[in-house]
Amino acid sequence: MYSLNDNCSKYFTYGDLVLCGETALSIEIDNQPLQDSSWNALANLATEILDPIYEEFGKLQLTYGFCSHALSNKIKANIYPSLDQHSCMEVNSKGKIICSRGGAAVDFKVSEISSLEIARWIVSNLNYDRLYFYGKASPIHVSHSEKPSGSVVLMRKTATSGKRVPQNMQPRKFVESTDVNF
Repeated sequence: MYSLNDNCSKYFTYGDLVLCGETALSIEIDNQPLQDSSWNALANLATEILDPIYEEFGKLQLTYGFCSHALSNKIKANIYPSLDQHSCMEVNSKGKIICSRGGAAVDFKVSEISSLEIARWIVSNLNYDRLYFYGKASPIHVSHSEKPSGSVVLMRKTATSGKRVPQNMQPRKFVESTDVNF
């Protein structure tokens, strides 16, 4: 049996990853994973991705972590449970994994350090699955899975509507490009 107070890595508890989102903190809902494989995915994310970032850049502010089915029903916009890996290995009412990508995801930032600098470091140094870059002052979305794809997706706002549009980018180009400094 897992507990939110248990350590899942050197620097993080399960509670850090489960109780970090604005909605999760503002409403009374049991947002804990139901599947053992989700708990394991969170531990792998913390150990393989978050701990090395912490050691390189210092304290992380987690802004969105695990999202149960119950919590996803309370969030009004801009989440994609079937794609974003925040649901870890949880299943829907039909017993199918909500996000077929597996693994786990978290969004975070580090005070006073550009998210672009951190994102480029992740791409150059870690075995991540997906990284969504929203801009140098915004939180970074990063995931980990058993078979990491190493994908980088820019999430730029359009000039006309202000909506974010995903743009895939080769990891090497992301690290070297001057066109991602938004």
